[in-house]
Amino acid sequence: MERELSVLEKLEIACALVGESLGQAPPLYDCRLDQALLVLSLAIHRARRSPRWRLPPRRPAYQPDLF
Repeated sequence: MERELSVLEKLEIACALVGESLGQAPPLYDCRLDQALLVLSLAIHRARRSPRWRLPPRRPAYQPDLF
């Protein structure tokens, strides 16, 4: 079962996609994708400061002592 992505993880994926697109097509710097990259970057910084936009740390599965 796959776990749901946090807001922070989704923002990081979106930022990577926009950055990759701009890197592959330099003429796109004149369009609004470069502004989208800035907005995503600012949103990532904000999400890192907000505990509710991050998933809680994963706890290890319970494993009883074998000895």
